[in-house]
Amino acid sequence: MNKALVVIDVQKYFLNEETKPIVKKIQEFLKEKADQYAVIYFTVFKNDPTSPLWQISEWKDCTDSPATDICDEIKEFINDKNLFYKNILSAYKVPEIRRGLKEHRVSEVDLCGFDTDCCVLATAYDLFDVGIKPVVIENLTWSTSQEKLHKPALQMLERNIGFVKKI
Repeated sequence: MNKALVVIDVQKYFLNEETKPIVKKIQEFLKEKADQYAVIYFTVFKNDPTSPLWQISEWKDCTDSPATDICDEIKEFINDKNLFYKNILSAYKVPEIRRGLKEHRVSEVDLCGFDTDCCVLATAYDLFDVGIKPVVIENLTWSTSQEKLHKPALQMLERNIGFVKKI
């Protein structure tokens, strides 16, 4: 079974006192466990006028640097083949990621990053719907809405797809 890791939107826009420790944990996880994955992808949410969030929700944040800069702690793992910008919620809908998962015959994807109740949740559901097992790594995800939506998102994921784990 080939596994992938998708690190979702670990960028400066989402940094705060509660997310900084998560970024450090992701860095440590990558140092220790990167070799267990067939492929690792990183996404950055970059809002623009073609984004549904811009057009429908009229949310116009997160458009440029430094908001769209990847966090310094994980830069060492980034290259021009594994970092993808998206203006949508789901990382799975990024064509290069979708193709890469298929090419590597990935049947399971571990997910971590931000926000649990938004982009992580959307990615998990999309993976599940196409027959790829999504596993959300609970202690490597967080929501900028804090506990208010982080824990309920994990509960929904556990109920609906059943795969949430701590490492």
